[in-house]
Amino acid sequence: MMLPPPPKTIGRLGDVFTSALNAVLGKENKLSLPKKQSIIVLMVDGLGVSNLEQAGGHARFLNSQSIEKAGCFFPATTSTSLSSLLTGGKPWETGFVGYLVLDKETKTSMNLLTGWSGFEQGEAFQSLPTVAEVAGQNEVEFHVVSLPSYELSGLTGATTRGARFHGVSDLAERFAKAKTLLASGAPKLVYLYVPELDQIAHAFGCRSLKRLNDLEYVDSTIRKLAETIPKNAGLIVTADHGVIDISYESHIYLDEFMDETHFDYVGGDTRGLFLYFNEGSNKSESIVRIEEQYSDVAWTKTPDEMITAGYWQDTPRLRRFAPDAILLARKSVALFHRSFARKKSLGNIGHHGSITPEELTIPIIRINF
Repeated sequence: MMLPPPPKTIGRLGDVFTSALNAVLGKENKLSLPKKQSIIVLMVDGLGVSNLEQAGGHARFLNSQSIEKAGCFFPATTSTSLSSLLTGGKPWETGFVGYLVLDKETKTSMNLLTGWSGFEQGEAFQSLPTVAEVAGQNEVEFHVVSLPSYELSGLTGATTRGARFHGVSDLAERFAKAKTLLASGAPKLVYLYVPELDQIAHAFGCRSLKRLNDLEYVDSTIRKLAETIPKNAGLIVTADHGVIDISYESHIYLDEFMDETHFDYVGGDTRGLFLYFNEGSNKSESIVRIEEQYSDVAWTKTPDEMITAGYWQDTPRLRRFAPDAILLARKSVALFHRSFARKKSLGNIGHHGSITPEELTIPIIRINF
């Protein structure tokens, strides 16, 4: 079964910060942003276009704006998207080809979101210049306003080297800090990160009352920021991926069909399992068996097929971490191999990681431009 073609805007999320920097520098940019002295890029984790539209009156301000429907890279997951946003690089260049991966050179499993030993490990993993480093070279300040616990994380080391980090726990105070940073006359970029809605969506679902109430609060906080930022500053609101609610009855357990003895590792996301077969397995036969078993709810594709379809490009960096096959949800199911799955993920309601429009399509909202 053939994959649908990727959206024409796939990877456009990676143009956001590079365009913002060029706009501050008064240069042409892929988003055609006009010159501004300073720009805040607000990343609302897990708020895809579909999630915004479904929220209706709970996100009145954001839904009243002009929303450009853009694409993140595949897979639709936070580590891949944030590395793209903050470096302008592509996953096959940065190495952030997914969430849970196997380093085939060292035979070591890696959690590319939260599994780092520290800032320095992330620095060593990702060698492309960050937007923060390029900004510094051009005398543009780059500030990160995020949760304090992220300051020394490996993901921060990989994606925001060269930035000034401001750890703020309270969401409203985070927004206030971002606004305060605009007060000085120096040209600057501010990366303002809101992870809370994604965390709530995983635990309670994106259609839950808790998520909708919190979205309403985030929406009103964005409105207040938008109404008070200086005329010489701009605000861009975007997201890293969308989220789909999946009932527990729609969980699929690969271990019921193929046990752990076939695999070195099963990673990826719950909407896109990365399958790394062990040397004793007949990989081609296993892929055919899995495809036949799950063809009604998922695609089973190799990296070569993802490359041919236009979702990836072939590089040594990709090959180092890419699986032998991907079990990719195409209907409303969540996928697990319980011998490898994180226990917490088995209880989640909100999921992402596949190539459906609901997961890949993210908003780019320009305010005060």
